[in-house]
Amino acid sequence: MVEKKKSTPKKKTVPRKPEAKPKLTAREKAMSKTIVKLEDLVVDLELKMEDNRERVRLAEEKMLRVVAEYENGKKRMAREKERSLVFAKDRVILGLFPIIDNLERSAKYEKEHEEVDTQKHGVTLVLEQIKKFLLEIDNVESFDPIGEPFDPELHEAMAMQPAKDVKSGMVIEVFEKGYKAGDRILRAAKVIVSQ
Repeated sequence: MVEKKKSTPKKKTVPRKPEAKPKLTAREKAMSKTIVKLEDLVVDLELKMEDNRERVRLAEEKMLRVVAEYENGKKRMAREKERSLVFAKDRVILGLFPIIDNLERSAKYEKEHEEVDTQKHGVTLVLEQIKKFLLEIDNVESFDPIGEPFDPELHEAMAMQPAKDVKSGMVIEVFEKGYKAGDRILRAAKVIVSQ
């Protein structure tokens, strides 16, 4: 026969009562509230910090775009300035071609006709053409200050000489005429001044 095993009686498990929360003292309750407030504050500060990081990133991108636009503008201005200078030079050079042509014609004519009067006339015509060209291109004119009082803004004194019937400080002779464009002095006249 088969023997039966003795069974051990099963223990009944009694459901445990949830452990009661320990009672907090007033001080611990206040500290707990403070901790919750601080945790909320940390979360708010983290959100603000992330927002500020995003603002800084956007500001940096905008600054980089502005710097790039500025650099491109500088390069564009330099190219335009260079083009303007080239155009201005070309304009001057193109204006000189007819004068050169006339000088060449005058030189050829002088070789063919060795008359002194025609030579003077040809050179005078070319000289007048040059003066007209300078006047048209930038309102450039020569000035001859003989008889005027010496002005260091307009004249460059090469020497001083005694002169009869002329008061001191007057221009009595001009070595080189001066040139001006409107009110701007391009070249001061080189002069001799009376003592």
